[in-house]
Amino acid sequence: MLAGSLSAAGVAVVVVAVGALAGGGQTAQPGTPTRASVQQVAPPGQVTNRADTTATLAALQQRLRQFPKDDGAWASLGFSYTQQARLTADPSYYGKADGAFARSLALKPKGNAPALTGQATLAAARHDFARALTLTQAADKLNAYGAANLGVMADALSELGRYPESFAALQRMVNLKPGVPSYTRISYSYELRGDLAGATYALEQALEISQSPSDAAFALQYLGELAFNAGDLATARKRFAQGLARDPAYVPLLAGRARVEAAAGDTAAAVRDWQEVTSRLPQPTYLIEYADLLASLGRTAEATTQYRVVDATIGLFKAQGANVDLELALYDADHGRADAALTSAAAEISRRQSIHVEDAYAWALHAVGRDAEALTHARKAQKLGMRNALFDYHRGVIELALGMKAEARASLSRALRTNPYFSPLLAPRAKSVLTGLGGPVAP
Repeated sequence: MLAGSLSAAGVAVVVVAVGALAGGGQTAQPGTPTRASVQQVAPPGQVTNRADTTATLAALQQRLRQFPKDDGAWASLGFSYTQQARLTADPSYYGKADGAFARSLALKPKGNAPALTGQATLAAARHDFARALTLTQAADKLNAYGAANLGVMADALSELGRYPESFAALQRMVNLKPGVPSYTRISYSYELRGDLAGATYALEQALEISQSPSDAAFALQYLGELAFNAGDLATARKRFAQGLARDPAYVPLLAGRARVEAAAGDTAAAVRDWQEVTSRLPQPTYLIEYADLLASLGRTAEATTQYRVVDATIGLFKAQGANVDLELALYDADHGRADAALTSAAAEISRRQSIHVEDAYAWALHAVGRDAEALTHARKAQKLGMRNALFDYHRGVIELALGMKAEARASLSRALRTNPYFSPLLAPRAKSVLTGLGGPVAP
């Protein structure tokens, strides 16, 4: 049952809206947010507090010492290990999760939908979205009423670039269990289509019905992300502060605050916050953002040290079976390793064709001078109507390399109009190039 604070009318609005997406109907596009959904797939609405997850792990381990043949407890242990990997950026938990799910399936090889969903969640965390989809489909055959399984299925389909199918799975999920996990995914489905109003509304509904500080913090984090990615620093700052008041331990909120501080020119505070973020949650994307900020400030030696940490951390993730080709493609293309970038991007686009992968492949092709091909993929990256400043920047640079000055000027203008703070390294370059092209053009 939904919390009484959410009206039936509110539920109807959200459900009908997702139905329109699943059916291919057009939605209004008053806003242009983006969300960094590519770094990982984390099931929304789960515990986000590291201490709580640690306590859950301890309780499950104690139970399994007493009841080692409890297949359900083994599956729950695997889920908790996967969650702990996300909360700590420690990929060694992936192997532990693998073992727990395998033990659950050994004890109950048939009809074990929870273990299959758990394996799917782990595969998604490792960015093996094809395997995640296969596992969720197997679990769905055993239990067609598993809302959590449908959430992972929708995530996997989205990351594979199969958007209509993803929206259909999400429709099934919200029909079965409207709540924080489904509403946060609904928000992302709107964001993919460039609808800031719809994305914000869905997250506000998730916040309204949240029943724990962790769920509220999760919704507030993405409300802050939506605002920041639309260039609204005041709203972003407010949302991140509200989230940290609910759950001070939730590191993504601190990362959001660091981005706002850097954009507002409070670089000393931004550096302090990024230091804390990367010490508490040293995942590759955060490490790259911190290093890029240092580089943008001219702190070259410190940035170089951080880039070495990035390389080492990526190696650790790869050693634990995680696929980081998407992240590597963008990272290498931005830091002078064009051939390596193309190798990673080509491998990833052979596996999946999401808009984020299309963008990364376009950027890697540009890095090696294959701009005509790059433009084709840059256009594909924008096929859903998602307003993404980085996508526009990449497209503008590619167009300029092809001598398409008017088109480049329009794309770069759109990037800076969407979010003038999209990158501490690239946004200043966009402004400089745009000035050379005659300045921004009107929308």
